[in-house]
Amino acid sequence: MADGFVKNYKLLEENSKADDLLNIGDFCEKFTKKLNSLPNSSIIALVGKFGSGKSTMLHKIATNYLATYVWFEFDAWKYPDRENLWEGFILDCVEKINPNHFLSAKKEIEGKSNDDKKTLINVLSKIPGLAVLEGFNHFLETSPAKRVNDVQRIFREQLDNIKKDIFVIIEDIDRSGDSGAFFLETLKQFLKSSNLLNKVVIIVPIANENYYKNIDSYLKCIDYFDFFEQKNIKLDKFVGEVIDNSLLSGQLNRKGDNKLIWSGPSRKGQTISFLEKLFDEMPEMNMRLLKLILRKANLAYKNQTSDGHDPDFRVTLCIEASKYFKINGKEELSYFDDFRERGVIIRGNIFSSFLIAMLNNKDSIVGIDYTNGREIKRLLTSPYDFKFIKREDNDKIQWPSYPWSYGRFSGDSGFGVASFYCEY
Repeated sequence: MADGFVKNYKLLEENSKADDLLNIGDFCEKFTKKLNSLPNSSIIALVGKFGSGKSTMLHKIATNYLATYVWFEFDAWKYPDRENLWEGFILDCVEKINPNHFLSAKKEIEGKSNDDKKTLINVLSKIPGLAVLEGFNHFLETSPAKRVNDVQRIFREQLDNIKKDIFVIIEDIDRSGDSGAFFLETLKQFLKSSNLLNKVVIIVPIANENYYKNIDSYLKCIDYFDFFEQKNIKLDKFVGEVIDNSLLSGQLNRKGDNKLIWSGPSRKGQTISFLEKLFDEMPEMNMRLLKLILRKANLAYKNQTSDGHDPDFRVTLCIEASKYFKINGKEELSYFDDFRERGVIIRGNIFSSFLIAMLNNKDSIVGIDYTNGREIKRLLTSPYDFKFIKREDNDKIQWPSYPWSYGRFSGDSGFGVASFYCEY
């Protein structure tokens, strides 16, 4: 298969440990100050859009302060039995705090049991210095509340052996329903009543949707709230690291003559401004969705190239992005569905602005107007819809892969875009 337009695919993977390409350093600094200013052991929620980069920011903070504090992450989603979150939590805690003994103990019992409670007791029984619970049967037969008290005692013993403040990131607890809320309530009670020697800060990323849906529950179990909302997102660094440099530099000429169509800086500026405006124009847009759009567009571009279409990566990206956003709040109709049904990319939206910027070699899909002496930025507007036109005889000069104008000196004039883009 042909190469795509993405040069660094790893940056598009779902990984909170990815490099910071969104310039969130200022937000990291502000949130770190809030963490350090917390007077006591506490639970703080970081509320933001699903997939917006909350975990990436927290990983960046943790990496910067590993030498100063103890940081570890607990992923609630990997424990399917939500009622046993405490057991999984303590296992992860012991593994982080006492890794050498934990790994050797786990290796010794590996394969004997997949049950969290049995695994917990087996592992803890192998670690020197812990007050081991008496007998498996006793532990398994006790009430859930009694078991929570037991594992909390183990947790306290581990924490008291540490001479640094401790920060714990609890991922995906907002998707654990009532069990997750109960876990946070008991954790809050534990922090307030245990007289810990060190400050323990629990950080809980929560998606906006879950926060507003369950706000009453969260108010009971969380001490502080902070809101992660990125405004005026800048993607120049991100685009420069992700997209093939050869597509964003140099001059691109029309096939068949020497007329300059696009310059490299213009192609780059158009791409950056299009992706940035998606964040401004589309409420559902977030970094996770952006990465998905780029992955899917890159795959479509590869297939288009393999099929001999000679695609323009910007048009491929434009068409792919239109599949993920609905028109005027209509639940079922995406921009892509509407364009395909009409046979045109209609004027007056971000996608036609991207295409008209390509056609006119603009540096951005945003233009500047002056009204009463004030500078106002608006999306570029097109005088025509962009009609999907099927190539005849595979003539790429008359029907190119980039947007073009046709019929300039005839009665039938307008803008066209190759129809093959809708087939991928």
